[in-house]
Amino acid sequence: MPSSAQPLRIALLQYGIAWCDPQANFALIRAHLPQRGGVDVLLLPEAFSSGFATQNAREVAAKSAEAVEFLVALAAELDCAVGASVFAPHQSGKVANRFFWVEPDGRTSTADKRHLFAVAGEHQDFSRGEDAVVVTWRGWRLRLAVCFDLRFPVWLRNTLDSDRSPAYDGLLVLANWPEARETAWTTLLAARAMENQCYVAGVNRIGVDGFGVDHSGASRIFGPWGDLLAAAPLHEPALITAVWDSIHLAAVRKRFPFLADQDPFAVLGMPPEA
Repeated sequence: MPSSAQPLRIALLQYGIAWCDPQANFALIRAHLPQRGGVDVLLLPEAFSSGFATQNAREVAAKSAEAVEFLVALAAELDCAVGASVFAPHQSGKVANRFFWVEPDGRTSTADKRHLFAVAGEHQDFSRGEDAVVVTWRGWRLRLAVCFDLRFPVWLRNTLDSDRSPAYDGLLVLANWPEARETAWTTLLAARAMENQCYVAGVNRIGVDGFGVDHSGASRIFGPWGDLLAAAPLHEPALITAVWDSIHLAAVRKRFPFLADQDPFAVLGMPPEA
């Protein structure tokens, strides 16, 4: 990323996701939107239109088109990129927990969640993602990740390209992360920022889900030092924003070129499907 890239305005919207009720969630989102042109990126939580309803995975996935259409319309309406995860049909016959990255002109990129949360049965009906996906938006390279992926630093490691430039500048994480493990959520977000010398944005839901699990939100935006740039209040719907500065990021990486000292590694194959 050139240090001349424009500042990137990031917005996170946390809210209590209505269980398997897309229309109710669309209305909740519309009640808290930024102004058109006010941000460059808007992120919504994992399974933004249904909640983490793994026991209804195939039913939810069958209705994924309306959720994606909503994201496309929202990106055009706000003139920004919108990111959210949706349960979507997978070519294997299973379901994908899919990060949809939608730009204002409707151009869409996707990244399937790689690490499946067996505690909630996600491994039973879902297919694991195979590809590390980086999108380029307004001069910034952004890595896409979903919830449980945050716990796996090798998968999210910011490697150096052939020209010695980092693979990405910002990490975007969408989650339904329970309140009981809130400390892990906020700590891991900061750790991923520090170890990868990048900005990190993590958006989470609030409220009790269909399993009876409570979520506090704790959506956060961190700088490349692991410094906290913005924090959402706990248990409240909120839209939080921060500005990412390419000049600052370049200066951090130049003064402390830690990424050049990392141990080489390779991700070898896929874990076995359940």
